[in-house]
Amino acid sequence: MLVPIDTAAVKRIESQMDALVLKYSEYDWQTMLSVHGNDYCKQADMLLDEYRQFDENIMRRSTLSELMSFANQIALPLRTSWLVSGELRETLYWPCRSRQARAVILMIPGNPGLADFYIDFCTAIHDEFIEHMDIICVSHLGHTRFGDNRGLVYRNKKTYNLEEQVENMISVFDKIDKEYAQADRPKMFLCGHSVGCYFAQKICECRSARIDRVFSLFPAIESIGMTPRGRELWFLFQPGVRHVLAGVVDMIRWLFPLRVIHAMVNASKSLNADNSHLVVDKMLHGPCVNSVLRMAADEMRKISGLNEEFYRTFGHKFVMYYGRNDNWVPLECFEKMRQVNTGGKVTLCENNISHAFVTSQSEDMALVMTGLLKDELHIELDKKC
Repeated sequence: MLVPIDTAAVKRIESQMDALVLKYSEYDWQTMLSVHGNDYCKQADMLLDEYRQFDENIMRRSTLSELMSFANQIALPLRTSWLVSGELRETLYWPCRSRQARAVILMIPGNPGLADFYIDFCTAIHDEFIEHMDIICVSHLGHTRFGDNRGLVYRNKKTYNLEEQVENMISVFDKIDKEYAQADRPKMFLCGHSVGCYFAQKICECRSARIDRVFSLFPAIESIGMTPRGRELWFLFQPGVRHVLAGVVDMIRWLFPLRVIHAMVNASKSLNADNSHLVVDKMLHGPCVNSVLRMAADEMRKISGLNEEFYRTFGHKFVMYYGRNDNWVPLECFEKMRQVNTGGKVTLCENNISHAFVTSQSEDMALVMTGLLKDELHIELDKKC
C-alpha cells in the first residue's frame, strides 16, 4: 500500500545533504580522510537513515507513474505469442490500468479463429472497463500465420482436430487462471462466439469451480451439421475437397501479386477492408485454410445433440445471446435452450446483429456486451454524450 509522502521533510533532508557535501568539499581528499572522515560519515549516515523511510515509497510512486504514463501511450492490444502445452499460441492482450483487475475475460473466437477479428469488439469493451478488466484473446491453432516473440513468421503446417483444439484451449485457461491465483483473485469470465461457445462449454464442464460467468454469443453448440448453413456448406469440409481448396489458395498466392489478391477479396464485399486484409495476409495460406476446414468438418460431425444435463446443472453460470435470423443457430435452438436452462440468462437479440458480427457490427455487439458486464460487475459507467 502506498502511504502519503511528507514532501516538506524530504526536501529538508535533501537540503541538509547538499549542505553537508558543500561544507566538506573545500578540503582536499587527504585532509578529508585523516581529519574529517568520521564526522562526515556519522552525519551522512544519520541523514540517509532518515531519508530511507521515504525512499521506497518515492521510488514506487515514481516507477508506477512512469510505467502508467508509458502504458497509456501504447496502442492496445499488446500482441504476443506463448507456449501452451507444446503449442505456440497467438495472443492479444488488453491490460487494465489499475494494479489489480476486478475481472479477466478469455475471449474464444469462432471459426475461422483469428484473434484479430475481435480487436474492434474487445477494444470497445476494454475502453469502457479500462480501470477494471483484463481481456485476453487467443487464436485457434493453425488458423493463422503470426510473428513469434522474435519477430519471425511462425508457419504452423500441422492441422488439428476439434478435440486437440479444445484440449489446448483448456490448457490456455489453466495458465491464465494460475497467473491470477491470489488472495484477491479477480472474477474469471469466458466469452465465446459461435463455436467458441462450445469451447467455453467444454472448459466449464471440467473447470466450473474456477469460472464465474460464461458469455455465449450466438452459441453454435448443437447439431451444427443440420443447420441451414451447415447443410449448405458441408461439402467444402470433406477431406478431398478441403485439400484441393488449400492447394488452390497456395497456387493463387504463387500466381498473383498481393495487391491483386487483396482486390479479389475486397470485391466479395463479405468483409470490411480491415478484415479483408487480415484474411489475405494471415489466413489465406494453404495450411491455414486446411486447418480451418478440418476443424469445421469436426464441428459438423461431432457437435451433435445439446448437453441438456450440463445446462440444467451449470446453466446459472451462463449468459446466452441468440440471433433472430441466424442460419448457424436457428431460432428453435433459442427456444430449446430457454426451456432447458432455466437458471441462466437466455436472451434473443433485439438489435438485428448478425451471427458474424465481427465483419461489420463489432461496436454494436460490444455495446450489448458492455451492458451485460456492467450488470455482472455492478459498475456504473460514465454516460457518454
